[in-house]
Amino acid sequence: MDLEFQDDVRLLKNPRFRHLLEARIIGQTAQNAMLYALFILVVNETGSSVQSTVLVIAFALPSIVLGIPAGAVADMVPRRLTLTGGYLLRAAIVFSLVFYSDSTLSIFLLAAAFSTVGQFFAPAEAAVVPVLVRRDQLPAANALMVLTLILGQIAGMVVLAPLLLKLIDARSVFVASTLLLLWAAYIMGWMASGFTRAEEAKAMDLGFTEAMREGFRILRSDRHAYLAIVYLVTSLSLLKVLVILLPKYTEDVLKISTEDTVYVAAPAAMGAALGLVMAPPVTRWLGAWRVVAFGFALFLLGLVGLVLVVYVRDFIQSNLDFGISFVEDEVGVSSVITVSMLLAVPLGLAFSLVSVAARVVMNEHARPEVQGRVFAVQMALGEFLSLLPLLLVGVVADVVGVRATLLASALSAIAAAGYLTFSRRFGPAGLSAMDAAPQPEWRQTP
Repeated sequence: MDLEFQDDVRLLKNPRFRHLLEARIIGQTAQNAMLYALFILVVNETGSSVQSTVLVIAFALPSIVLGIPAGAVADMVPRRLTLTGGYLLRAAIVFSLVFYSDSTLSIFLLAAAFSTVGQFFAPAEAAVVPVLVRRDQLPAANALMVLTLILGQIAGMVVLAPLLLKLIDARSVFVASTLLLLWAAYIMGWMASGFTRAEEAKAMDLGFTEAMREGFRILRSDRHAYLAIVYLVTSLSLLKVLVILLPKYTEDVLKISTEDTVYVAAPAAMGAALGLVMAPPVTRWLGAWRVVAFGFALFLLGLVGLVLVVYVRDFIQSNLDFGISFVEDEVGVSSVITVSMLLAVPLGLAFSLVSVAARVVMNEHARPEVQGRVFAVQMALGEFLSLLPLLLVGVVADVVGVRATLLASALSAIAAAGYLTFSRRFGPAGLSAMDAAPQPEWRQTP
């Protein structure tokens, strides 16, 4: 295990992969800072939560409409052009917000344009990982990719944007984000310049229509890749539902202020960090597919546990001695809050395991030249399936309660995932021959 950990650390000595991580964390910081500023602008200018929902839709629609075709295009266009040009186009769009952020309509249109560029860029960024690292390094590489996403969210939404908004104004956030995106473009261009002619030429072998068919063929012929996307998309949709309902959950169930969502969010973040550390060795030990299935089951159990937190608390107090009553008596924190904090840790851990291991499954089971399409399908399905919950869960929770809404969401996800797993109508009927066959050349260690 020590040797494996040392090998994971040495992964950062790979200059091209390190440049990819550097560009990603800088780009994510810029993107999240911009998003935070846009939400603040829309709320302050309109005073309506409906307008915030429209902003969310503006980001989601391009993925639903263009996600899958954009994935095919991303596989066909040379990687250095897609990766570098994506950052440059995003920088230009964000810089336009400096001059057009006074108009809500302009904000919506530029947000949609920013998301449109991302439909071409994100699949190419995800698909380039197996080109840069060895196959046995994929678990650690994907864990680092997810980690940069989390760090970018913290740096952009928690540090950069709030600080500049407080000290200056929203335009300063857009200027800073533009400079960061240009910096990321420079780093990405430096990394992409190292691609060999063979690496660039692979994606040009298929035409657009054939490329689209090939991307879907992977999901129709390889059961593990198909189910990895099903479980990842379902987890992403449920996570968005939980994020939306978390403030109301803390108020209605935990009986504390909505500002105290940190009681659940902080343990979940700790669990997510632990999951990122555990994912590489556990994936190597059990196999990526088993980790996806285990993580998905644990995520569902954690969500149901939060819904039934009062009953879980009663069971623990009656049958187990975890010292919960001592915490309530001596520290002054409700036993329900304590149990919800305990449940949030495995919830965050499970989501990290699913996120990392699902990426590894798709890296392993799809040829490099079609992985852009596979990741694009995941992104498009995730946005499509989460759009309706984003629009409805808040209203439904006001009518039937937050616990009933979360429970209905979890049970619906269990039913849908179960049907898609065992139904012969969707996905491959059995394990693909790829699982038993010798590894083809593209799956060998580069």
